Amino acid sequence: MEKKRKNIFLFGAGAVIDWNGPTTSELTKLVRECGFPLKSSETKITEFIYQRLLNAGYSEEEINFETIINVIEELIVYYSEFNKTKQTPSLLKIFLAENDLSEIFNYSIKGGIRKHGYYLQIPYGVDWNYARSSYFGENPNQFFLQHLLSLILTEINDRVSKYSLSLKIDKRSENSLKFRTWIKNIYKNSVIRLYTLNYDNLFNSLLEEENIDCFDGFFVSNENYSKVDIKRILLDMDSTVCYNLHGSSFWEVLSQSDIQYPEIFKRKGIHLSLNDNVSTIQMEKGKNIIISNIITGYQKVQKSAITPFRHLQSSFDKDCLIADKITIVGYSFGDEHINEAIKTALKFNDKIQIEIIDPDFIKKDMDLKYLENIFPRLDRKDNKTENNIYSYNNGKIKVFTMKFSDFLHNYMNL
Repeated sequence: MEKKRKNIFLFGAGAVIDWNGPTTSELTKLVRECGFPLKSSETKITEFIYQRLLNAGYSEEEINFETIINVIEELIVYYSEFNKTKQTPSLLKIFLAENDLSEIFNYSIKGGIRKHGYYLQIPYGVDWNYARSSYFGENPNQFFLQHLLSLILTEINDRVSKYSLSLKIDKRSENSLKFRTWIKNIYKNSVIRLYTLNYDNLFNSLLEEENIDCFDGFFVSNENYSKVDIKRILLDMDSTVCYNLHGSSFWEVLSQSDIQYPEIFKRKGIHLSLNDNVSTIQMEKGKNIIISNIITGYQKVQKSAITPFRHLQSSFDKDCLIADKITIVGYSFGDEHINEAIKTALKFNDKIQIEIIDPDFIKKDMDLKYLENIFPRLDRKDNKTENNIYSYNNGKIKVFTMKFSDFLHNYMNL
């Protein structure tokens, strides 16, 4: 029997725009408008951080929701009290003065005394319905920022959840039918392995419409929660899969006690209310990391060391090394741990072909910025084969500078 080709697919935010998936700009607006207010005004802390970044010289194009989240995460580490004698890190020197920080910390400690298992009142003097007790004796400033981050992640999760609900009635749209035809034709002669950086279940649900059995990383269960199947993720390299590398709105963090290591499960249905069960662990002494059902911000590498994210990333690494073709849709090459897997594949996988679908790839000089950094030893003598199609390295890398929907409507049979 002839060995089937192995086709790997990587979907970024641009891949779901045609299905009304949330854009980066939309999520940035959402984050700027959510969370807790400052002490002296109704301005949100997230908007305050955004404006301070602008004042520090960052352009609007450089600041998105992940930038704002990264500032909050860096502040959480800064207030961890791991090394009280360290100098103020450069992050604060750049755009946040001490009086700015005092404006941010709009809270009080319930009972007025910091002790094990204390609660915060947010804003100052007001009981917050979703407050939780401190697990590791966190500094109150740090603990307040953890609450803020949890709230932001919940808002993002809810936006994706509502979008995912709309997919239930959109599986027979023109875009959906084109995608189903495209992937079904590839599936006839290939092993297909789908990876998404988004938090939805769009593409595996469309595969199910074609009766293509698709493993998502979790055991099949009749219970409300399904446990992750780590062994199969690591060992099964031939099944059709669709893995959420950065988590899913259908996942949830569960912990039965303050000392039990939290686990991520897949739940039935979509949970739209505020999730107050986001957990905190210490991956390094004094450096707390928020464990949530989705990964965002600039600490993706650290968070990807947590189960099941590390195992899904390992599967992606291995797939890239043995793939015949990697199709990358709507990904801006902004995650170094993902880029490293692609670069490693190009270095050690002689047969690999790369196909990129992105309308802005040439227009915004992404070819200059990314092709030379992500794809080492690239032959920059591009060959424009036809409108909106470019070929590099004798066809080893092909770029379609168009929306995913346009590709599906006009070029999916190439």
